[in-house]
Amino acid sequence: MTRIRIAGIVFIALMLAIGSLAWAQSKKQVDINSASEEELVATGIEKAVVKKIIDARPYRNKSELVSRQLLTRAQYDKLKDSLIARQPEAKSKSSGK
Repeated sequence: MTRIRIAGIVFIALMLAIGSLAWAQSKKQVDINSASEEELVATGIEKAVVKKIIDARPYRNKSELVSRQLLTRAQYDKLKDSLIARQPEAKSKSSGK
């Protein structure tokens, strides 16, 4: 009987760990300027649209997905919390004397 209880507790702990990992991954923000095709598809964007997003890079901000007519306003509203548009770091110019 004790083994069954221990197995049940281990099972519940494992399910909680898996659930929290999935929740944490769903809250991860994806950079539209550098994310892979797979990462963007995982957010729920259709593969054909993802290809257009990648081809139209870079973006100054994520709302450009709507202004460039890659996503509808409704699609954007569903996804906006999981997307970001990081800007590439400016290359520093050294004096070349």
